[in-house]
Amino acid sequence: MTLSSAVEKSPGLEEVAILKQQIARLTSHDQDTGLLNHEALFSQINVEIAGDPHACAAFIEIRLKGLARIGEIYGRKAIGSVIRQLAERLKRADMINPLIGRIDHKSFGIFLKPIADPIVALQTAKQLVALCTRPMPWGQLNLSVEAIAGVALTSDTDRDAATLLHHASLALRTSAEVGSPGYSFYNPDDEPIAKRHNNLISIVTQALAQQQFELVYQPFFDFQTGSLAGFEALMRLKHADFGPIPPSEFIPIAEEIGLISQLGAWCIEEACRTASTWPSNLVIAVNFSAAQFLTGTLIKEVNVALQNAQFPAYRLEVEITEGTLITDQELVMSQLNALRDMGCSIALDDFGTGYSSLSYLWRFPFSKLKIDRSFIHALDTTPKAPGILKSIIDLSRNLGLTVTAEGIETVEQMVTLRNLKCDYLQGYLCGKPTAKANLAAIILKNFSEMLAHKNESHPGVTLLQNPRQAG
Repeated sequence: MTLSSAVEKSPGLEEVAILKQQIARLTSHDQDTGLLNHEALFSQINVEIAGDPHACAAFIEIRLKGLARIGEIYGRKAIGSVIRQLAERLKRADMINPLIGRIDHKSFGIFLKPIADPIVALQTAKQLVALCTRPMPWGQLNLSVEAIAGVALTSDTDRDAATLLHHASLALRTSAEVGSPGYSFYNPDDEPIAKRHNNLISIVTQALAQQQFELVYQPFFDFQTGSLAGFEALMRLKHADFGPIPPSEFIPIAEEIGLISQLGAWCIEEACRTASTWPSNLVIAVNFSAAQFLTGTLIKEVNVALQNAQFPAYRLEVEITEGTLITDQELVMSQLNALRDMGCSIALDDFGTGYSSLSYLWRFPFSKLKIDRSFIHALDTTPKAPGILKSIIDLSRNLGLTVTAEGIETVEQMVTLRNLKCDYLQGYLCGKPTAKANLAAIILKNFSEMLAHKNESHPGVTLLQNPRQAG
């Protein structure tokens, strides 16, 4: 190649400028959506704030829920389509001069300046949440995600992008607790809550890696005979500095950080291993998180646990709450049917605290219904409670379901439920959750009591009238 031809082929100044613009756009914009990326968004926000240090501005973080479920069912292309459609909706939303960017794989950020009235920021967040939760076409289907929003405002001391994002993320937590879709302002009181949340993430991660979780077991009894029917396995976590951490805290953390599958698999295997040493008439009940049904590994984990423990499936009782059923009914249904086909029994736990939809009872393969403890406690204060409980028990009978009354703490409650022909009794009256080391003594004691009362006309009544004898 001659020098002259090389010069002719070299890019001119205009082409170089275009190339630089393209490179700059590649480094400042998200390639999937065309929105500003995290770094470019924050840089521009800081420039905007510095340019007018007294103007009030707002930052809104929109976080999406349900992308993983879409990916598991329809693949990564479906996720990409959803993200792009949501980005286009945000671009077309009715906002004045917004800065819009993609913060991470499931979050968008919107900066608004100026904001004369904070309520406008909250109304904008509400509008954006509504936009994001509308169904989106995917081939012949419509896909949906949930969205929540956190809103943070600039102040005299908080005037940088990183602080605004931190505050908006704290507000997101409040939005999630209120319900989804939700939207909420940043509240300084959320800071200690966020600090504990971050500490719990480290604690749960370490506890699972170092096998610091433990199971305790609460007995439940046959109402008519007084015999021990089995135990419910309950997870516990105790930390040297934080003390006992309840499942209501560590289960959502495990779900959030993607460890619920590992934690659930450990729980199932440990419970089956423990129960394999019991008499063959006793069952073990294990609670399953809604998130476990979205992992795609649940059936395999149950199979592995049963095989490793040489434990028959008919002695494993799977407990789920109504909240599990509203996540993805078809996905949950297929796995419940698979568990039933394996031989497991399925129990609907905490009945009465959620939607209490009758369609759940006949559509899903339940064999047992567990009445929430709030109904049992209402017996002490609410005249209508016995009638409501009778209706629940009668309905279960008609559907071929057995019934467990949870949270029984007094003899009066026990007598009422026995008279209503409830099948099983569970509660502090007859047995608190206890360590694995104590189970053999409980089993042997109940067996000896059953032998002692086998000739009585109503052995169940005698045994259950003396809660201390029942374990």
